[in-house]
Amino acid sequence: MNRFGFIIHPIDMATFYDYFGFWGKIARILPQRIAKNISEKLPPRKLTSIDRIRSASNIVIGADVAAVPLLPIQIAYLGEEKVLNLIEKGIQFCEKKGAKIVGLGAFTSVVGNEGEVLSRRVSVPLTSGNTFTAALALEGIYKAASFMGLSLKDATVAVIGATGDIGSICTMILAKKVKSLNMAARNEKKLEDFANSITSAGGARAQVFKYTKDAVKDADIVLTATSALTTIIDPMNLKPGAIVCDVAIPANIAKEVAYLRNDVFVFEGGLAKFPYPEDFVNKTTAKLLPNQSVYGCISETAMLTFENRFESFSLGRGNITEGKIEEIKRLASKHGVTLADYFCGYKFYSNEDIDNIRKNAERNREKAYAA
Repeated sequence: MNRFGFIIHPIDMATFYDYFGFWGKIARILPQRIAKNISEKLPPRKLTSIDRIRSASNIVIGADVAAVPLLPIQIAYLGEEKVLNLIEKGIQFCEKKGAKIVGLGAFTSVVGNEGEVLSRRVSVPLTSGNTFTAALALEGIYKAASFMGLSLKDATVAVIGATGDIGSICTMILAKKVKSLNMAARNEKKLEDFANSITSAGGARAQVFKYTKDAVKDADIVLTATSALTTIIDPMNLKPGAIVCDVAIPANIAKEVAYLRNDVFVFEGGLAKFPYPEDFVNKTTAKLLPNQSVYGCISETAMLTFENRFESFSLGRGNITEGKIEEIKRLASKHGVTLADYFCGYKFYSNEDIDNIRKNAERNREKAYAA
C-alpha cells in the first residue's frame, strides 16, 4: 500500500501545546516568549498516522503527518535556512515511514520559493497542493454565486493576494467570467504589471488598489489568498450580499466576518470531502480538520498517491496553469473527492443558513437605497 507524508505546523500557541506532547505541557506553564524560543530548538515530531484512506476507485493508501514546531510568525521571520532545515527533517521523517510523496501544509509551502528550494534538498517529490486548493476555491465561489442569485458576468470581484500562487491563477480564470476585478497585493509593481496583462488579454476590467478596504468595498465577491499573519479585512467594509472566500491558513477573516455580519456569505475555501470521510477521523485529526472535510493541500497529495503519480505537481511560483486545474479536477472526479460543505471557521452552513443570509442582504440593500 502506498503512503504519503504531510507537513504541518501549529497556527497558535494553543495548537503548539496540543501538537508537542511533553514539551507542549511544559510550554503551557512557561511565559510565551520563552516557550517560543524553546520551540525553535525542538525537532519535528510525528503528529498522527492514517492507515486507511479509500478512493471511490477502490484504491487504499496511508499517510503520516509530521509537525514542525514553528508558529506562522516564526516561519515568516526566522532565518530561512533554519526554517528549511526543520521542514527538511519533517520530510525525512515521512520518507522513513514510507512516504513516496510529501505535501507541504500552510506556511511550510511558502518557504524557499514555494517549496522549490526544499525539492532540491530531499529525494522524495513535494507538492504544495495549491492547484487543487485553487480549483476548490473557484468551485466554491461559482456555487455560492448561484446560491446568492448573483450573475458572475455582472459581478465585481476583489482578489486580495492577487499575485500569489493561488491568487494569480484564480484571478486569470475569473477575469474571463466577471465584469471587473479589484486587485490588491504587497508588491505594487508586480501587481500593476499583472493587472495590465489581464486587461491586455481582453478579460475583465482590472483595477489596482493599495488598500484592502478600498478593493473590497464595492465587491460582490472577495477572494483572499494571502499568507498574512493577521485579519486583513474589516467586516464592516463589505457590502450586503458579498460572497467572501478565504483560502488562507490560518484563515484570515472567515470566522470574524461570520460572527459580525449576517448579510455576508463568508466561507473557508479549499476544503474537500472524500468518499469515505470517516477514514480521516481519529483523536488528532478531530482537532486538525473541520468535520468531514480535508484541506485541498492534503487532498491533492492523497489524490496523486491514489494515482501512483509521485511528482511535484504544485511547486514553485507561477506553475499553476488552467490545464493543471482541469487535470486535478479530473482526478478528483475519478476518486470521488468533491467540494466540502461550506464552513466559516466555527460552523457548517445549512441551506437554510445561506437562504437567511441572502434575505438579510436583500433587506439591508433596500434599507441602504431608502436612506
